Amino acid sequence: MELVAIALSLPLAFLASLVYCYFLERVVARFGLLRQTMWIASAVVLLVFGVEIFLLVTVGAVRSRALIGPAFYIMHVVLFFLGTPALANLLVLKRPAGFVRWYWAVPICALFAFALVLLQYGVSEALYGVDGIDT
Repeated sequence: MELVAIALSLPLAFLASLVYCYFLERVVARFGLLRQTMWIASAVVLLVFGVEIFLLVTVGAVRSRALIGPAFYIMHVVLFFLGTPALANLLVLKRPAGFVRWYWAVPICALFAFALVLLQYGVSEALYGVDGIDT
């Protein structure tokens, strides 16, 4: 069943990214203060994500949780959900014209979301095992 979920995550991420990036371009980009606030918050989210990736690559998931505590997994799940919208915000909301047009941001965000899904499975299995029992 997990394999089906992983396989379906890419087209669903593409569809969700399509809707979200279009919304950013047509609605959010028109409000200067909201656009700027979302862009800065997204930069912070992706910076924290970069720190998480650094920890996972250097010491692994189990040791990262040992260093940070139980908040590590909570932070990981929050970054899982906020990572793709944060990337979309950075790509679409930068002014004057964004880094890329909203329709080019869609496949980038969908691939990033797929990578986040694979990372989520990897971290969860490292921390809790294949059967979900804490290690």
